[in-house]
Amino acid sequence: MTFAPGQHRTRRRALLARLGLPGLVLLAGGCVETRVIRYEPFLGGLPGAQSNTPVRRDFGDYVDPAAIPVEQLEREVEPGKKVLVARSARHLMIHIHNTLDRGEKELFVEQVLSGATRAECAERGVDPGDAFDYLLTRRDDIASLFNLMPDGERTPGLYLRPIGGSAYRLQIKGVGATDLYWTGFDMVMEKGNYRLRWFVR
Repeated sequence: MTFAPGQHRTRRRALLARLGLPGLVLLAGGCVETRVIRYEPFLGGLPGAQSNTPVRRDFGDYVDPAAIPVEQLEREVEPGKKVLVARSARHLMIHIHNTLDRGEKELFVEQVLSGATRAECAERGVDPGDAFDYLLTRRDDIASLFNLMPDGERTPGLYLRPIGGSAYRLQIKGVGATDLYWTGFDMVMEKGNYRLRWFVR
């Protein structure tokens, strides 16, 4: 049996009406408007990156607190006096590396190590500077860990996990952590900056 052009559509509508689905006929013939408010693929900002959908970076009034140039993470407020800014895990990692690399024990204790850790050291009768000395002996282990999380919490596959209070943990799990002495570290927010609670295994 053959149908003239248009008869297929008429029969389909009649069948849908008999089934009690007349709304589907209207829906099938209607138009749908799609608007892309914001679209930023993960690698969209890289030079030469291409996408079939235009990349839109309109975040409104939102300002990323971690979007601080590396050169502004450390400020000299007066001769010999530095202020460290750590709005993200990556910033804290940079400060851990730099203070160890430059042998800045006092700066490490005052602005990298958390107040909670300093208080714990005091309870145990331990000089917080000993924590710095100990980490110096483990610099290779710290480097191995940091090499696997180069962008801190923005490293693909990693995320910050709240562990109570104002503390967060950034940790590598699974096969990647097999040969690591430390698999991550805990940090706490103190006076607007992240400080090191300690490393975790």
